[in-house]
Amino acid sequence: MLRGKSALVTGSSQGIGLGVAQAFAANGAAVVVTSERPLDKLREVQRLLSDYPSTRYVQADLLTDGEPERLVAEAWEAMGGVDVLVNNVGTYKEPPLGQISRDHFDFIFRLNVWVSVAMTREVVRRATAAKRGGRILFSSSLNGTRSEPLHTLYDASKGAVNALTRQLAVELAPLGFTTAAVAPGLVETPLTDFGLKSDPVGRQAVLDQIPLRRIATVEDVAHWYVFLASDRASYATGAVFAVDGGLDAQQMAFRPVSEAERGKV
Repeated sequence: MLRGKSALVTGSSQGIGLGVAQAFAANGAAVVVTSERPLDKLREVQRLLSDYPSTRYVQADLLTDGEPERLVAEAWEAMGGVDVLVNNVGTYKEPPLGQISRDHFDFIFRLNVWVSVAMTREVVRRATAAKRGGRILFSSSLNGTRSEPLHTLYDASKGAVNALTRQLAVELAPLGFTTAAVAPGLVETPLTDFGLKSDPVGRQAVLDQIPLRRIATVEDVAHWYVFLASDRASYATGAVFAVDGGLDAQQMAFRPVSEAERGKV
C-alpha cells in the first residue's frame, strides 16, 4: 500500500511508533526511525533495519532546540523527501494536579505538542519549496476527548493534538497536504504497562470496560496508520479516528459485568 513512499516516524524505538515503522516498511515504504537513544541500545530497531534495507535510524533528542530541523534535514536527504510524517512521540507521566509545576507543563506540552508543530513546519517548508505535498499523521489518544485521573496535562495536550489535526487540514490543504490522527484507547506497550500483566484482577477490571473485552495490540493500531498514509485515504483530512475497541461508545462502564457478557458462557 505504501510502495514508493517515504516516511518519517517520531518516537519509533518502541511501542506504537515502532509498530507503525514496521508496518510501513512491510508495506513498501522507505522509513526513517528515530528516538533520543543510541542505536546500539535498540535491539528491535536494529532488527527492523536488518529486515528492511530501505529503513534508516537517526538519533535525535527532539526536546533540544534545532533537533527537529536537523532530523527532518537528515531524513529528507536520506530518502530524497518525506511523503508521510508521523508525529508520534509523546508521554503521559505527570504528578497530581496539586503538584504540577510550570516545568511539568513545559515538558509535556513541548514533547506532545510543540515537537509536532516544529516537525510539521519543517516538512511543509521543504515540501513546498520542492513543489510537493504529503500526509501529516498524528498519534492522539482517546484522552483527547475523554479523561481519567492524574492525566491533567496529557489529556490537555492530546486535545491540542486533535485541534492541530483539524487546523492544519484547513491551512495546509492548498499546499497539497492532508492530515489525520489515530486516537487509540488502551494499547499494550512499554509506556502503558502499569502492572496490568501481573495483576489479573486489575486487568479484568480494565477489560470489563472495553466492549471487545481485550486490550489492543500495537498491530491493531499500526494498520490504521498504513491506511491513512496510503493513497486510498487521500480524500480524508482533518479527521481523528478512534481505535479503542468500543471504549468510547460504552455507557456505564463501571457497572458489574456478567459472565455471559464476558463471553465465557
